[in-house]
Amino acid sequence: MVQITRRQVLGSAAAAASAAVLPATASAKAPLAVGQAPGFYRRKVGDAQVTALLDGYIDVAHGFWVGIETATVEDLVAKAGLPANDTIRIGITSYLINKGDRLILVDTGSADFFGPTAGKFLSALAAAGYTPDQVDDILITHMHPDHTGALVENGAVVFPNAQIHIGGIEFDYWTSTTEQSNAPDFAKPWFDAAIGVKKAYGDQINVFTGTAEVIPGFTPVPLYGHTPGHTGYRLSTGDEDLLIWGDACGVASVQFEHPEAGLAFDVDGATGKVTRANLLDMAAGEGVLVASAHLPFPTFGRVHRAGDAYDWQPDEYRFEV
Repeated sequence: MVQITRRQVLGSAAAAASAAVLPATASAKAPLAVGQAPGFYRRKVGDAQVTALLDGYIDVAHGFWVGIETATVEDLVAKAGLPANDTIRIGITSYLINKGDRLILVDTGSADFFGPTAGKFLSALAAAGYTPDQVDDILITHMHPDHTGALVENGAVVFPNAQIHIGGIEFDYWTSTTEQSNAPDFAKPWFDAAIGVKKAYGDQINVFTGTAEVIPGFTPVPLYGHTPGHTGYRLSTGDEDLLIWGDACGVASVQFEHPEAGLAFDVDGATGKVTRANLLDMAAGEGVLVASAHLPFPTFGRVHRAGDAYDWQPDEYRFEV
């Protein structure tokens, strides 16, 4: 372990003071950089290494909120120090779990479904040092295209060796042409994407029911509402758990303080509201480590009670992976 001593600090300060009296010899000029580095972040969870992979971002307009007044949303945005406009910018994050003998993904990013600000999942995967053919299993929280978009490219599988795991209620809903015909217009293409996944992967898809382990160490957690079969996954490894809860609670600046707030994207908002309240109560009570697709990157943190509502405590940066 490297330790900084008082002698080193005082010596550095003296050197800095001496340097300050020297005349400037150059005026550096350089263009401003464009964009961030590829978005990935590693964290050890028990015996596993979890890598958060940033797909990019989307802007959620205040008009998409339900169950909360726009003025309240604007106040919460100001309280959080976010830009004062009519949208809230949220990231899209998936997770790669390396258990040593098995490589597992939870969700896969959006591909080209949400424009140029997103669709960077595969680039982040490559930057983190992995290729799609190395992935053994992919656990899907739900079939919105920001979670499944990168599964298929031009009708072909992107992850040739992976088994896709998805809850039966969710799979049946999004691959139903009857449900598609009854869906709002903005969501109809999302059904096409889900049907495309079904066609491309065929027997590689494992449709599960119940809450037994899907693969060793991963237990499904029913979190219905945002979509009919929306499912979180609890990773138990070594002496630590990680709850990846998908979109059950995704906008930190609004939904921790106002769990009753939902979005127009919720298929069953009433159920989603109850799910979110129970989820936050459980997470705060247990103190379990949480990760969620749309929380501030890299999304790891814990939930704390704050009166009748909750606070989000982001996990501190981990130097060791």
